[in-house]
Amino acid sequence: MPTTPRLTNLYSKVILDKEEQFSTVTIEATAPPPVTISYPQPDTCRVTLRAILNMYPGSLYVQDGIIREVTVVAGDDEVSFLIGLDAAVRADLTVMEGMPCRVVLRFSRRPLVDFYRDKLIVLDPGHGGSDGGWRGPVNLWERDMAWKTALALAKILEGFKARVLWTRGEQENPSWEERLQKVTASTFCFISVHEHGEADAGLRGTAVRYNPNCRGNDELAVRVLERIVARVKTPSRGVTADEELTRLGEVPGLRLEPVAITNWVDEGLLRNPYFHQKVALATVVAIKQYFQRGNRTYGRE
Repeated sequence: MPTTPRLTNLYSKVILDKEEQFSTVTIEATAPPPVTISYPQPDTCRVTLRAILNMYPGSLYVQDGIIREVTVVAGDDEVSFLIGLDAAVRADLTVMEGMPCRVVLRFSRRPLVDFYRDKLIVLDPGHGGSDGGWRGPVNLWERDMAWKTALALAKILEGFKARVLWTRGEQENPSWEERLQKVTASTFCFISVHEHGEADAGLRGTAVRYNPNCRGNDELAVRVLERIVARVKTPSRGVTADEELTRLGEVPGLRLEPVAITNWVDEGLLRNPYFHQKVALATVVAIKQYFQRGNRTYGRE
């Protein structure tokens, strides 16, 4: 009598296949299990396997813009994986035999590409050149960390076919007036990247500032902050209006402060390249979800 397959591992990642991006969910098993897929709701994919669960039956928090999370529900002789989706996309299923056997579900990330394609995003890494900004208690400079986060933002946005315009080069420090000259009527969004700093080294966490002249920009800032905090597990320092960003007029503008660089713990987070990637992806996903809800355009209903 055949042995019932046992499920041993679950993970999710984004892959690039022939210039198309996919969000994937991979379930590892000891042998190929019978698999069925259903869609009880447009934003929910249910994958059921005739197998025994040999791992923790909890939830996998993904938040990559297509997959929200994967919840594992174990029965007597079957296991269901409820995949919450941010877009109504259907999965392609592949079963790869071997040890372990892998059940792979691929969800196209085309909705993100369709949204960002040809949109002009102005990226503004704070400080630059001889202006290092705030310095961490060890040796990191705000100037360099803002550049790293901006690079991660540019890579993701360009992967989604957006047009990215930088306000400065890596060794440059243009004036605020010169940075604003990069913004035109066709600019979809202006994203300035900084780190917070102050004398109180005990203060840490993430904040987002916004352009109060753009209708709804405060709500956009809240959504971006919520996404970043949920993704990188930092304390929230809230959202506030930024007087400098009023110069953008009605163009949506955000100033990201992922951490307080003058805090020991927060400076340590900046040393991890994945931290910058997580902040960037959370920002890009939150912007897309805000503008698509209610078909908002440039911050106006």
